[in-house]
Amino acid sequence: MPDPAAVRAACRRIGATVRADHRYAHTSHLRVLVAGELVFDEHYRGPVVADVFSVTKTVVATVAGVAARQGLLPGLDEPLDAVLPALRGTPARGRTWRQLLSMTRGAAVDGPWDIDAVTARPGGQVAHIASAPSTDPPGRVFRYDNGAAHLLSAGLSRVVAAPVAEYAAAELFTPLGIADATWAADPDGVSYGFAHLRLSADALGRLGELWRAGGRPLLDPAFAAAMTTAQTPGGPPEELPYGLGIWVDDGLLLAGGWAGQHVVVLPGAVVVTTGDPGFDPGPPPRDELPPDWRPALDLVRRHLLPVLRG
Repeated sequence: MPDPAAVRAACRRIGATVRADHRYAHTSHLRVLVAGELVFDEHYRGPVVADVFSVTKTVVATVAGVAARQGLLPGLDEPLDAVLPALRGTPARGRTWRQLLSMTRGAAVDGPWDIDAVTARPGGQVAHIASAPSTDPPGRVFRYDNGAAHLLSAGLSRVVAAPVAEYAAAELFTPLGIADATWAADPDGVSYGFAHLRLSADALGRLGELWRAGGRPLLDPAFAAAMTTAQTPGGPPEELPYGLGIWVDDGLLLAGGWAGQHVVVLPGAVVVTTGDPGFDPGPPPRDELPPDWRPALDLVRRHLLPVLRG
């Protein structure tokens, strides 16, 4: 186990850079757990409970794993349209849970199907995402896909017979001791699958500990194993292989979100960083990040991971 004093010293170096270098000035929080014990926790700026952006995708995948353990989730290679009839007769017909979770549905994600354009619509967002034209054979090509995550949320709400936010509160957050979660929904009441779940760094650490434990005791073991196994070589924005809703590297898991929201999971530790971008969803969406901003994950990789890995 890494020396707690060395871990804290590395964290203080990170904090000094956050305060001195404007590129990291929008870092909000750094929290480190080693072997389940809190070793470092510091809040730099911004709200304590905030939008975790695309870490929401990893939470959606985790909710799917809970549903699988409860016998509610169809097989990963079953089509989503079996539970979400709105997908039938669209280019999304036949796309499987695995393809959506691994971001390989092979559909357009830009132009009218860019997520900012989708969320500006007054309703019918799920149907609009499903109408995105095919670009590749399903299951072949990784393409970072906000829309797929929202389709997953819509499908999950059918199999658990409740909005994902409601089911997650009862079956995931409460067992983990998370009481501060709020989860926004689209105009039709579908919990956003791609972003806009609000959590604290403490809550993210609790989720990280669940992922570190291989999903035990809440997730189906086979689902958790598939989730944390690379399904594709991945690509941007994290440039790592991708599992089911989570980035996978050698001995490391990463849940990542825009503006510096990251949960790094190692066999013996969990590192949480959050960022405060001053985000306004608009429309149009706006933020206060300078053009050369950098996530605190850069500093974690430089100063802390070598200590944690020994």
